Amino acid sequence: MKTKQMILGISMLALFAVGCSSATNKEGSADSTAQVDKTEEVQEAKMVGKQNDLKASFTNINGETVALSDLKGKVVVMNFWATWCPPCIAEMPSLQKLHEELKSEKDIVFMAIEVDQDIDKAAKFMAKNKYTLPLYTVGSELPEELMSNSIPMTVILAKNGDIIGKQVGMMDFKSEKLKQGLIDLTKENER
Repeated sequence: MKTKQMILGISMLALFAVGCSSATNKEGSADSTAQVDKTEEVQEAKMVGKQNDLKASFTNINGETVALSDLKGKVVVMNFWATWCPPCIAEMPSLQKLHEELKSEKDIVFMAIEVDQDIDKAAKFMAKNKYTLPLYTVGSELPEELMSNSIPMTVILAKNGDIIGKQVGMMDFKSEKLKQGLIDLTKENER
């Protein structure tokens, strides 16, 4: 099972990477757009390993808190982003489309996690662009496995809570392999 999850993770994340450095995370920063031109093909995606005891919580626009432990039994797609990050904004339409295509899959949960702790600003951005992705902000300290100096960052959790994919940089969520990989993960048994 571990090998199958690793293969799924690698195939799902073998896309393109572009990111914004969080060291320049202030809106209007001259450096925040410079990263858009740095595109690299991802040569491999590493499975982080057994992490099904990750402790983190997130707060939605209604002030409700969701812990990762509450999502066991679901495949979780977490996308960390910010309104000032050009690559984050560039990948949002394809993430929205994937969310729409998979909304009938009850065992797949999408989380658009804004990293600036300004969920109201993020909600205005989502509404303006007619995005329906579930919006969250970080509600607790993040474990090391969910941290990065760059965004966007996408993390995919298997039903048992293992991190099976982590992509720092922009992703093309239009990939049929990614879509089918997420559906296949819902069919895997939890350990």
